[in-house]
Amino acid sequence: MTDATTASPSGADEATRELSISDLLRDQRYQIRAKTDEAAVRRYANALRSGAEMPPVRVAIVDGVPVLVDGHHRVAAHVSIGRSTVMAVIVTAPASEARWLAAQANLEHGLPLKPREAREAFRAFIRARKHVLKGRRRLMSLRDIAKALSGAATHMSIHRWMKKDFPKLSKEYGGGPGPTSNEPPAPESQQQVHFTDAMKAVAQVQITGRAIRDPELRGRLIAAIEDGLKIVREVGPWTLPEMSPDF
Repeated sequence: MTDATTASPSGADEATRELSISDLLRDQRYQIRAKTDEAAVRRYANALRSGAEMPPVRVAIVDGVPVLVDGHHRVAAHVSIGRSTVMAVIVTAPASEARWLAAQANLEHGLPLKPREAREAFRAFIRARKHVLKGRRRLMSLRDIAKALSGAATHMSIHRWMKKDFPKLSKEYGGGPGPTSNEPPAPESQQQVHFTDAMKAVAQVQITGRAIRDPELRGRLIAAIEDGLKIVREVGPWTLPEMSPDF
């Protein structure tokens, strides 16, 4: 399938193409909604069965990993009716930008955000440094941040959240907008996040794999593990950890 390439509002190139759902990282860190709306999934599934077309989902390539940032309900609907692929708009972005893209998508459409979800959108906004006015090295006002969050929170709520979540930045706002000198607290490094998730998955395989007695199922599992190991090895150079000597 030929990719359709356009420019996103941020200036980054976007490509639209069909992706395998199994290749997507559907991570809760990139979904500010507290839970999936099962009723919405059913509505989307019924629409798909009737032949309706839905807008493509949005995917960000973060450190080479395709992360679903918008369209969790649409993907769930595709899966529920047995589809294995979905059309996606793809853009390359750092983790902080991808989190904001996910939050922005929820602000622009769907049900109003709950207070907890609005706070997550605020955190994503700050960590993506959207509060810094480009070329001027000045900060947006709290009221302008509230507008950028589509009114999901008042400027008073944002002031309260900033004091708790970004205390250093909050001090700069105490005297009004001024030059930015403090970086927002950075979330855990994305490499460490991927490593932690991968290690959890490996541990789960080690535990549940022992319970599989059927030879055919065990063979399929082993083949999948070997394929995964091959992919990880081919990504780049790697070294084994040093083993401590026994005493």
